[in-house]
Amino acid sequence: MKTKKYQYIVLFSLMSIGCNTGNIKIGNAYKLGNVPVSIQDVSKPDPFLSNLKVNIQELPGHDDLIFDNKNQIAFASGMDGWIWKLDLNSNSATAWVKPPVNPAGLQFANKKNESILVCASRLGGVTYEETQRVGLYEVNIKSKSVVPLVLTLPKIEISDFEIVYSESKRPTFELKNLNETNSRVFSLCNDLAVSNDGNRIYISEPFERSDAAMGSGAVPEAIGLYPHGKLWMFDRQKNTISLVMSGFTFVDGIIIADHSKSKEESVIITETTKFRIIKANINGKKEGTFEVLFENLPGLADGLERDSKGRIWVGIIKPRSGLVNIIHNNPWLKPFLLSLPQRILPIAKKTGIMVLDSSGKKALYYSMHDGSKIKDISVAVPNLDSVYFPSFDTSSRGLYSIPAANFELGE
Repeated sequence: MKTKKYQYIVLFSLMSIGCNTGNIKIGNAYKLGNVPVSIQDVSKPDPFLSNLKVNIQELPGHDDLIFDNKNQIAFASGMDGWIWKLDLNSNSATAWVKPPVNPAGLQFANKKNESILVCASRLGGVTYEETQRVGLYEVNIKSKSVVPLVLTLPKIEISDFEIVYSESKRPTFELKNLNETNSRVFSLCNDLAVSNDGNRIYISEPFERSDAAMGSGAVPEAIGLYPHGKLWMFDRQKNTISLVMSGFTFVDGIIIADHSKSKEESVIITETTKFRIIKANINGKKEGTFEVLFENLPGLADGLERDSKGRIWVGIIKPRSGLVNIIHNNPWLKPFLLSLPQRILPIAKKTGIMVLDSSGKKALYYSMHDGSKIKDISVAVPNLDSVYFPSFDTSSRGLYSIPAANFELGE
């Protein structure tokens, strides 16, 4: 009851102050419904209170984590601006390579694990030089050289929302032909997925704004709920950039769902601030269409990863609150909310995870943690006999994991 009372006090307080939303676009009213029964039915007790292991205490908070089990190493995209290299034999870590801006999503460039692809973006509250560019970079593991792959994107005027382009209709541009007139800076390079042959890289851009940033810089977009999220595809062989999806809301985590012999037929993305998970058909018989796998999620779905059985693990960075339900259903309140300093906004401490079957259509597991042991789980990363939990929190220290045997997945 106290929570509801506080929410209404906040709302009425908003109406008594001025409005200054800057350049934040505000979307239409969006009514959130109840959490699906299929998710509630697989809700489990908090596994982090008694099963959480913390190793490598020098590792700072990080957004993503990838493993090279053959060489017993891992790499983490630290919130301190560094890619950290983890030695799994000695349980130690070192600040390894520092991209021009903060690293976010990580993937190995191919099955040889010779280089790492990294989405790098500004972090809210950190000052950067104009020469420090957002975009997709490649880091050679042996030489530690950092090579920019995509730093600019084509300017595209789009009036329609929720578009999945069929392959033949995708806006496609040669990178060499992009210039100051027909291109713009990469707003926010968030997450990526790589084709089996390593030739095609799918890159999520949650929103388009000149001063875009991760973390606190993304909070206004979470309030505005404007659908200008995009999914891009960089073709390494052709050196082209193509727009795959447009007009979605905060396109964030991504995995490739289905493959044909030579192409990716579908991808699964999180529409984080709209509390949805979507499957988009980008090739094949259903190309140009999408289906909502889950909506009205219990929290902000962030990164996606698969385990060895194909199951999909979802990081739930924050829970959905009653205040969010009210705000999104009443967008006239948003200008007032956006004029408030972020530090006075109510922020939940809870964070959690969800697991889906390989199709992404069936919930197998869901649990929220009270935030006492770990904060802001950006993704759950299964590896061998454990699941690892990157914490997108600047105060975090350590590599967090839980033995996989502790999760009852109902399959």
